Amino acid sequence: MKNLLKIFLLGISLSSCVDLDEEVYSEVTASNFYQNEEEVVSAVMRPYAHLRQVFLNFSTNGCGVFLLQELSTDEAAWPTKGRDGFDNGNWIRLHRHEWTVEDGSFAISWNDMYKGIALCNNLLFDFKDIDAVNSTDKLQYQAELRGLRALYYYYLLDLFGNVPIVTAINQFSPSNNTRVEVFNFIEEEILDIRANLPKKGDIGWYGRFTQEAANGLLSRLYLNAEVYTGEARWTDCIEVSRLVLGSSFSLEAQWDAPFKTDNYASDENVFAIPADELFGNDLQQMFQFTTHWQQREPQFGYQGNGGYNGMVSVREFIETYDTLNDARCFFDSRVFVPGNENDPTLLRGQFMWGPQYGRDGNPILGTNDKNGQHLVFELDVPNMEDGNEASGARNIKYQVEYGAVGFSNDIVLFRLAEIYFNIAEASLRNGGIVPQDVLDAINVIRDRANVPTYQNLTLDELYDEKGREMAYEGLRRTDMIRYKKYTGNWWDKEVSDGFRTLFPIPQSSRNVNPNLDQNPGYPD
Repeated sequence: MKNLLKIFLLGISLSSCVDLDEEVYSEVTASNFYQNEEEVVSAVMRPYAHLRQVFLNFSTNGCGVFLLQELSTDEAAWPTKGRDGFDNGNWIRLHRHEWTVEDGSFAISWNDMYKGIALCNNLLFDFKDIDAVNSTDKLQYQAELRGLRALYYYYLLDLFGNVPIVTAINQFSPSNNTRVEVFNFIEEEILDIRANLPKKGDIGWYGRFTQEAANGLLSRLYLNAEVYTGEARWTDCIEVSRLVLGSSFSLEAQWDAPFKTDNYASDENVFAIPADELFGNDLQQMFQFTTHWQQREPQFGYQGNGGYNGMVSVREFIETYDTLNDARCFFDSRVFVPGNENDPTLLRGQFMWGPQYGRDGNPILGTNDKNGQHLVFELDVPNMEDGNEASGARNIKYQVEYGAVGFSNDIVLFRLAEIYFNIAEASLRNGGIVPQDVLDAINVIRDRANVPTYQNLTLDELYDEKGREMAYEGLRRTDMIRYKKYTGNWWDKEVSDGFRTLFPIPQSSRNVNPNLDQNPGYPD
């Protein structure tokens, strides 16, 4: 299955170069490209492959969805650490909610998502005249493309709110639609295509936008409906989430199984972006965001680029965990030393702090202000400007395969744990209690983390537990907004203005499209 997906994801780039005797066209058009099913499938895979970039794009002047959702919250920060991490002050402004309409992060994310929408629109236009596949498959591919387009629009809705709905290739300089209109468009699209999507267990279902992925998206959409539209949809959230529960997914026995190098085999992952160590290695960014470059070889044997020594979590967030017992929390670097692999006293969580050791048991040494000293990651970070090269805990939620040249772990977008949290929250907000089967499932999540189970749940505790379980999965900003905590104060961030719950429409986009209105609160 994994190898088939690699072929699919690479199809768009390989389909015209593997056969040296193939006919060469002077111009590739819809009429001469879609000659067989393989060419159709390779084209359909192109918007899927683009998801990796949308989620994990990064430069020193901006970023994709993942970093926007994490670095503007209490969960993560990218402080300046000596000579590392200033990057024109982008990450300082993002964390403190002091960003401007010209910050590159918003332009990068906006452009990436509209590129994905354009890919879908272009293929949907071409599909009207394609007869290289049968009508049933054609209907499914069209449904998948509309589903992916809806997913791109969900991220635009969540991040920017009032965005243009573009469904044709000849819509030029469109004006903003309201956030309510975008919400309704996503909902109507998903409900219209859902029955034509593949299901879990169908041939080639994994990594595709399935009926279960569609229901996962609706679950997240309805959970946030009150934020997006002003009208709560708690009952709808519960009902569509129940459809996912009935789809033969199951919680893993180990907390980190959904993030292992073989996580394509995890029954907990509802929708993931397939990755490849050589040809689809975007996940290495998540490793590089947080790790120190000195960790790369002695700890992980990683053959790719070293870490950026950038993204960290500070004491205030780390201590929302039971740091002594929660299996999701502390990662002891001594587990790398041969002979310690099965030592039960050495914890294998997702946050590295304290002294760092290599596989040979020797200390890893710093290079800048810690030059020649044992590298000891510090939970206490003074502020966003004055860190040192060892400031902050580092996250390694996704397993690093020793000696690898890249990451083959698939990027998880929806998993079953989130669905249980969604039902629990919607039930509590709807005036009820957490249903027993959902409480039991959340207790499975607690039990595998080696922490006490719940007899009952409050919204406040649910918020904390979801934060612990779903850390570094790109959900924190959305959750903080829904719980009305996003504009509050936390470590090195003062109370921010309410309009900051939406990012600004990028000024660079408004410069070329005068029909785009700016979101309220930002300078026009």
